[in-house]
Amino acid sequence: MKTRFYVLIFLMGVISSISSCSDDEVTPVLDVHAQSGNLVMEPQANAQLDIHFVCNNAWQAQVDVNWVVLSSMKGEAGDITLSLLAKEDNRTGEDRTGTLILTSAGLTKEIKFTQKQTEVLNVIQTLYTIPATGGKIDIDFASNLQNCHFMLVAENGIPEWITQEPNSQTKTLRNEKISLTILPNHKLVERKANIQIYAVDMQNESNVFLKSPRISICQNANEVGISTDMTTKDKKVKVLQRHSKGNGVPIVIMGDGFLDCDIEIDTKDNYYYKMMEKAMENFFSEEPVQSLREYFDVWMVTAVSQNNAFGGAYSTRFSCKLEGGGSTGITGNHTLVKEYAALVPELQANPNLLNEVMVIVVLNTEEYAGTTYFGFANMGEFAIGYCPIINGPDDEMFRRVLCHECIGHGFTKLLDEYSYEQYGTIPATEIEKNRRMQQQLGWAMNVDFTNNREEVLWKHFLNDKRYQGKDFYGETLGVYEGACTYWRGAWRPTLESMMRSNTHGFNAPSREAIYKRVMHVAHGSEWKYDYEMFVAFDLAHLPQSTSTRNTNINPSMNKPFAAPRYMGHF
Repeated sequence: MKTRFYVLIFLMGVISSISSCSDDEVTPVLDVHAQSGNLVMEPQANAQLDIHFVCNNAWQAQVDVNWVVLSSMKGEAGDITLSLLAKEDNRTGEDRTGTLILTSAGLTKEIKFTQKQTEVLNVIQTLYTIPATGGKIDIDFASNLQNCHFMLVAENGIPEWITQEPNSQTKTLRNEKISLTILPNHKLVERKANIQIYAVDMQNESNVFLKSPRISICQNANEVGISTDMTTKDKKVKVLQRHSKGNGVPIVIMGDGFLDCDIEIDTKDNYYYKMMEKAMENFFSEEPVQSLREYFDVWMVTAVSQNNAFGGAYSTRFSCKLEGGGSTGITGNHTLVKEYAALVPELQANPNLLNEVMVIVVLNTEEYAGTTYFGFANMGEFAIGYCPIINGPDDEMFRRVLCHECIGHGFTKLLDEYSYEQYGTIPATEIEKNRRMQQQLGWAMNVDFTNNREEVLWKHFLNDKRYQGKDFYGETLGVYEGACTYWRGAWRPTLESMMRSNTHGFNAPSREAIYKRVMHVAHGSEWKYDYEMFVAFDLAHLPQSTSTRNTNINPSMNKPFAAPRYMGHF
């Protein structure tokens, strides 16, 4: 009986011990707070979500997406706040989701979260490299914007060598493309354009909703060409225009830096002819030359160069060089230019007429430069104007510079009306030289060295009521200081003009000088100037802006050119 009692006591002790051990065990806990159920973060980078949970054991955390980072990936038991941070904007075009996975003591919780979409205008490619020969490209883009349309934009305007295909769809698209044509690059330097796609209001394009990343279009430089035949197509003369009034005012146009393959003798459908013809049309684009065109003869002389590049080891027919280094000056072989001009049969038959020739040498480059030379010994009015095809044949700056150099300086012997403050006052020796040109040759009639309105060279215009008030460009005739590149001591007739900044046409004193020059050559020594006849002509043909001209000029290309270079001595 006693033995049974001790066994019972032992069993009760074991049971008590077991019961005591069971009471010491902890049940794992991993509870996510209810407010964490609506887990939506904003679309921007660094958007934050806070997850609150409680656990009574060590925990670990991870996410199944790469666009979120966690404030911590593990920790100890407690009341925990875990932050989720967006690494980037959500530019996918749609809401995106991820899963937060929490684990603790064998327990697992999976928590879904979402990042809202942002409005996007994504481009697939941001750099396009185009060969010099040109070609077509498609700019692929995607957007989730609605009720808008898309347009190409560049800081200084889309360059002329990039054109958009007319059938390129750009309205309210999700995944679409803009097709572009890249024209051939004839220049020997690479060119680049930076553009963007703008999503704009369909009713008001100035209201921009979104801009794409910048897209760069780089086009390779053209290769330097080499002529294979220097003689067959060289020194050929073609008539571009015959005079129908007077005796004919001679203009000769030739090119430098053109290859034999640019020239075809028996057809007008060739690069050389088109560039010479364009130069002629530019020459006749400003009044009063435009309305006096019937008095002119224009010849083209072909000139084959070894290369179509200038400077360095390259060789061109007239050895033209661009001075560079901040200068817009051009040098050339004037003697050879005169020899080519003298190939014109009419000039061979009448050597005196050669002394009246204005030679336009068109450089086969798009560089911003231009220089005129006149005052050659025993050559009278003969002048040479070197003018590149600035920015291409259809560019407004090519036209303006050719008019400034070849009508203004070369044909009429006008001086520059621009000035530089750093040049100060014009020296007395410069004034004396210019006054001798004015008095002995009738040159430089658009500037003077007095501000006396009763003595200045254009006083007859200042006293003529018909020339009072503002002209078409808003210019008023007066006496304005600053001319001949000098800030003080030289005066000009208008604030702006073709001879100052290549704009606003030729002012009245310049138009008068041009008119006199044309009529003197066309009618000979028997012609006498009549002011009233000029005024009647002038008022009927005042300068007007032409709406078809491209006036989108790069501001960096409005700087004045090198002064004309006088080759003689007074």
